[in-house]
Amino acid sequence: LAQASVTQQLAGRPEPLGGSAMSTLRALFVSLAAIVARAHIEGAVRREQASSIGRDELECGHSGECFSSWMQVHARPAPVAKQAEAAALPTSPSKEVGTKRLPKIYVYDLPAEVTFNGETMVFRDNTTCEAMATGTEEDDTCVFGPHFNVSLAASPAPLAVRDVEQFQLGDILLFSLQRHPRRTQDPDEADLFFIPAIQKHPRYPWDQQGVYSAEALVQHLPHLRADNAKRHIWMSPSPAWSHSTCPAFDSQPSDPHPDNQLLAATTKVALEDAVSAPTEAFVDDWEVMDNVRSTQPKASNLHSIPYPSFTSGLEAAQLEAFRAASAVPRTRQNLVAAMWGVHGPSRAMDQRTELQLQCNRSSDCIFLSLEGLRYETNSEVVVFGSLDATFCLQPEGDTPSRKGMVDSILTGCIPVLFSPLQTKLWPWHIERWEDIAIAMDGVPSDIMGRLSQVSTDEIERLRTNMLAVLPRLSYSLPEKPRPEDSLETTLAAILKLAQ
Repeated sequence: LAQASVTQQLAGRPEPLGGSAMSTLRALFVSLAAIVARAHIEGAVRREQASSIGRDELECGHSGECFSSWMQVHARPAPVAKQAEAAALPTSPSKEVGTKRLPKIYVYDLPAEVTFNGETMVFRDNTTCEAMATGTEEDDTCVFGPHFNVSLAASPAPLAVRDVEQFQLGDILLFSLQRHPRRTQDPDEADLFFIPAIQKHPRYPWDQQGVYSAEALVQHLPHLRADNAKRHIWMSPSPAWSHSTCPAFDSQPSDPHPDNQLLAATTKVALEDAVSAPTEAFVDDWEVMDNVRSTQPKASNLHSIPYPSFTSGLEAAQLEAFRAASAVPRTRQNLVAAMWGVHGPSRAMDQRTELQLQCNRSSDCIFLSLEGLRYETNSEVVVFGSLDATFCLQPEGDTPSRKGMVDSILTGCIPVLFSPLQTKLWPWHIERWEDIAIAMDGVPSDIMGRLSQVSTDEIERLRTNMLAVLPRLSYSLPEKPRPEDSLETTLAAILKLAQ
């Protein structure tokens, strides 16, 4: 009754109850919604925990308290035999915390630009946020974008999220690791090393001024050796196609110069990699193959990590409030939402054009054009469109990945993928795309008909799984890392690779 009354009021219908009764029922409804949300979250976390304990993903303290995602549990003390076995293991400089090793990170003090052999070489081409005062709201806004509010029926107050720019991972990782509680100034006790050489803006073949060489970079990395190269992290905030990386980043083991060979052995992360965007997948797309600006990722030891989402850069309480409110089932006005501008190579153009035509012909689909917002932040448009739809269409763009894939998961709008390559993205953070998305091999002739046949049980299954991966798709504020957030998941995976 309370839910019906609130729903009618939000829809502008006459309020059927008196003011006092209505206020009481509204408060009751909000309280019940919070209880339901909490139960929904804890159920999802228990399921996620049950599937992940074997992967050593609990964060455990010396007191026996462990944290898995957003739920505190109590770990039983290890049997005496297990304790003896653990005591016999070789020690590591990383912080040993229960069942999960938390790596210590050394961040090189690398200047933004240097003069090498008489030439100016730029290690970081975007230093705007580096001039901000550390830990201020202005600083956080520069890195993660400004706040904006969304309203959900299950929340009594507007929920704060961020309008983060899609290629902002360079600043996010740089500032998060520079201010990380586990940052060490002693390279001998470091588990991982971060190389802050970050190219954000595209570099075309005719614009190579300031591009640094492998020799110049290695000279500024005194602790880089062949035996610890895998523990050195280097990143591109882009999909790492050729125009968005420098030649040193794309170094190969077969390169003749030893500095290139050394850099080739380091571990690299970007929005895409050679698995999710292999060269052989684009041989029939002449617009990609013939365009000197657009060749697929070729850096060695490259792994894909997620785009920053609108829930990145939030305080822990803000993120939990959004997650709790979004967990409450609600009616969504649209079956399908489609949001994009028409661009990209021919395959992507064909996908987007056909899907837009089908969407415009259907009363079950809303199309929101992002034309003109391609190089701007568009989180508000995407978030509001996604929150009100059951399915979000995610065709390829310039490359297989889209920031909208992450944003739709966080809004509970089930992503619909149209390329097998998209299911190979971000495996450290999303183990099985079939658990959180609808995957199709190309565009069907009746996408609305296909999606209308998805059962209610399947929709609920996908949404429950999407809720469970939410922490791994959010980057925390610097100095405030959360267990299993995007960065911590990445660091744990790299440490495991290095071992």
